Amino acid sequence: MWIYLSPHFDDGVYSCGGLIWHQAQAGQTVQIWTVCGGEIPPGPLTPFAQELHTRWGTGLAPVERRREEDEAACLLVGAAGRHFNLPDCIYRRRLAPPGAPLVTREDDLWLPLPPGEAPLVELVATWLRQGLAQVATGRSQGKVRLVCPLGVGGHVDHRLVRAAAESLGCPLWYYADFPYSVKEGFAPYQWLGAGWRVYARRLSNEAIQAWQAGTAAYVSQLSSFWPDPEEMRRSIADYALLPPGHSLWRTSPANAADQQNC
Repeated sequence: MWIYLSPHFDDGVYSCGGLIWHQAQAGQTVQIWTVCGGEIPPGPLTPFAQELHTRWGTGLAPVERRREEDEAACLLVGAAGRHFNLPDCIYRRRLAPPGAPLVTREDDLWLPLPPGEAPLVELVATWLRQGLAQVATGRSQGKVRLVCPLGVGGHVDHRLVRAAAESLGCPLWYYADFPYSVKEGFAPYQWLGAGWRVYARRLSNEAIQAWQAGTAAYVSQLSSFWPDPEEMRRSIADYALLPPGHSLWRTSPANAADQQNC
């Protein structure tokens, strides 16, 4: 069983849609767990959040709309989706100064994880432990492979999810965050360093097409990354040929612990 951690409703499919489709077609169970899937907290939205809602065209229920898009995308790549309750960073507020928005402009999305978010790392880790325990209880055999974003690009929510996953202390696989990995010119072994194992799978045309279809299901988000659907499909087709497009990485060597659930 594979579990992909997705900071937002789209990151898991954007980054690994082709691999996920292949794994599902091979009869493996695949789930995508979206961490920042919570409702918008009470209170006024920042102008930046309002601007994003306008661009997305999500109307008065942006989280519900994005959740529906994710359900459709997961179905197209053969995965089951699960949504946790942390609000997106564009809706969260700081502990110090109390009530100040965490994000007020585009540049704020790429800052290091603020110290005030540490309790959220612990909260997300608790949710993940509980979810993994539920999965382990429901499975009579086989191991669970947990796949985490590397945080390429430095988005604050991607940093948070990686920090929470690493705090679990269990073996992790990692994926490169697409399309940030293209923008950053991500080169696996320059970025990762030595000592990493790789899981790679050449993607079939069917897998690439499923990946493109899953990505297209996030209608509200396409304009954030591509000028039109045709460019999105071309970008994925090109990326699928590169190592980050069809690979996962991990540091732990194969050993007894590798055969155990988290």
